[in-house]
Amino acid sequence: MRRPLLTPPTVMKSIVAQAPTAVVAVVLLLGAWLLLAPAELGGATRYAVVDGASMEPALSRGDLVLVRAGGEPAVGDVVLYRDPEMNVRVLHRVSDVENGRLVLKGDANDFLDDARPRPSEVIGSYWLSIPRVGSVLLWFAEPLHAALLAFGLTLLALAGGGAACTAPSRETSRG
Repeated sequence: MRRPLLTPPTVMKSIVAQAPTAVVAVVLLLGAWLLLAPAELGGATRYAVVDGASMEPALSRGDLVLVRAGGEPAVGDVVLYRDPEMNVRVLHRVSDVENGRLVLKGDANDFLDDARPRPSEVIGSYWLSIPRVGSVLLWFAEPLHAALLAFGLTLLALAGGGAACTAPSRETSRG
């Protein structure tokens, strides 16, 4: 038995019925972009992966940390800055402000950082963290691992696509 063809009014009703879902999806995507877009693509968020134990127990090795620029760092804030001597980005807590420069310290450290950045040199302040996700992202950043992922996704797409494209069998009834 053949399905009836959709008539123009039926098609229009279908489109109108799906429009609110599409609008909600677009609004959610736009909101996610505004909140999570990296600064390199015009957003306000920077990403860092914790690579040490200096901020434990609050942050652990492999956590993905999102920082946002803006606002004056205050005592108690966790900030991301570039240490000019070690040429690495460091995520530590502001413990004091002296002569317009930030005094920083890792929560688990018993010493202060040598670097004393100005507030304008701070990349951003802690916004949120996602435990262990940074380790996964770093694993996929390795070329071999990225190639394995691409290969696996290609196989999955090809295997799944073949099953979806099979034509239904035509059964004839004899009576």
